[in-house]
Amino acid sequence: MNLKEVPALKMIEKASRESPAAKINIMGDALRNTIRRMPTEGIDVVIWFVSVEKLFEQLSVSAELQSILIRPYFSERAKMLLSKCDPTHTSLYECIRIFLFQELHLSTISDPNIPSVYLDKFNALVRDKD
Repeated sequence: MNLKEVPALKMIEKASRESPAAKINIMGDALRNTIRRMPTEGIDVVIWFVSVEKLFEQLSVSAELQSILIRPYFSERAKMLLSKCDPTHTSLYECIRIFLFQELHLSTISDPNIPSVYLDKFNALVRDKD
């Protein structure tokens, strides 16, 4: 190997580390031990999404990778619902979250960003007779 090949090899190595596949692999490894599978209960799903978003923020996961990285952690029901969604909407994490909230009846149609499951839970509570 001569001296002219060394910078070219370094440039190729850098390009391969910055490729989308390499970024997905690196971020996937970082998430693997820090995230758990999506729960099935309504209020737990909302909390799960909040924790995932905080984790994305802490790890500085780019917006285009979020929707790809989160899919393996979805529950079976969420995967089934997502398969029915328009593929153009499933490329963005925010669209996936809003879609799943609506399909799992965790938000209202008027404002999909506000989980209605909290209000429903509150209204269903009965005061103890102590």
